[in-house]
Amino acid sequence: MADSFRPVFEDLKAAAQHLMAASTEVHLAGAALVRVTDAALAAKDEHEDLRETVHRLEGLVIQLSAEVRSMRDNRPPL
Repeated sequence: MADSFRPVFEDLKAAAQHLMAASTEVHLAGAALVRVTDAALAAKDEHEDLRETVHRLEGLVIQLSAEVRSMRDNRPPL
């Protein structure tokens, strides 16, 4: 009688092993998702930093252009 249950228990063991392997894969996929999310958030932060830098540079260019125009308008004739 005990031998008739052997295939059932072997199949249960195999199922448990497959379940543990799947659990490991789900854990790895979750960790990868966290890394992707972190990278996306970092890229968004960097994009905002770059946008702020571009705005400051635009302001500086406008200011320098006005200074150059003022210097050009106020220079003595040759």
